[in-house]
Amino acid sequence: MHSSLFKKHFNERYFTLPTDNIDFSSSSCPSTPPMSATWMKPPEITLCLMTDAHRKEVYGLVVDTFFRDEPLNKCLAFEIPHEPIQFTELIVSLAIQDQCSFVAVDVQTEKVIGVILNIIKQRLPYSTSEENDQFNIEKFHSEKLRYILTVLKDVHQNIDLFDQLKTNRLLHIVIIAINAHYRGLRLTEKLIHASIEHAKTVLHLTGAFSEATSLYSSKAFRKQGFQIYDEIIYAKYDQTRLASLAGEHDRCQLLAKTL
Repeated sequence: MHSSLFKKHFNERYFTLPTDNIDFSSSSCPSTPPMSATWMKPPEITLCLMTDAHRKEVYGLVVDTFFRDEPLNKCLAFEIPHEPIQFTELIVSLAIQDQCSFVAVDVQTEKVIGVILNIIKQRLPYSTSEENDQFNIEKFHSEKLRYILTVLKDVHQNIDLFDQLKTNRLLHIVIIAINAHYRGLRLTEKLIHASIEHAKTVLHLTGAFSEATSLYSSKAFRKQGFQIYDEIIYAKYDQTRLASLAGEHDRCQLLAKTL
């Protein structure tokens, strides 16, 4: 799954370039309040469907932003860039395959400065074994990643969204990452809105959901009409490993919306 390409990219990016050339931006779900940008003139930004041509830029943006600053990843001290590789490869590839994800591109620089990674989630037949499930947690090498995926799985344990939203296919918004220099432009909301409209009008999906792991991501979804269906309070879920996640980023919320 493009492993050699990604490993080559990371060797070049993390072990060849001097550190002062690397942009350590924050994600759309940071554990610190978002920065406000001051622009002499607002940049012209366009949104478009993500294709394979965006793969390398999207991959770098997700690892440099989301996996550095998302609260759960930060709390568990992910080893960047190695631990996110397997999961990011899978999600980026599935997102390209399902043709329902969007990138935000700065028209002047032609660089990807934001991304929303979506996949189409289908109700699995009861006969499907975990071994054949692409998201079988045990398939991932990183113990920290397996732990986080278990948290995200457990927030679903009291509810079946397919039943709630009366459908067998749902848009799953997995990751949103925004370059820190472009905050304050409502790109997260615009990417969510574009994804919802595409899912509804082009893919004819009737529902969408996401697991929001921070206050800021939860607010962005609620502004787009998503409702909270369940939540996990981190400190109650695991008083040892997640005890430090208190305050505004103290929970994981399952949010969903009928389209």
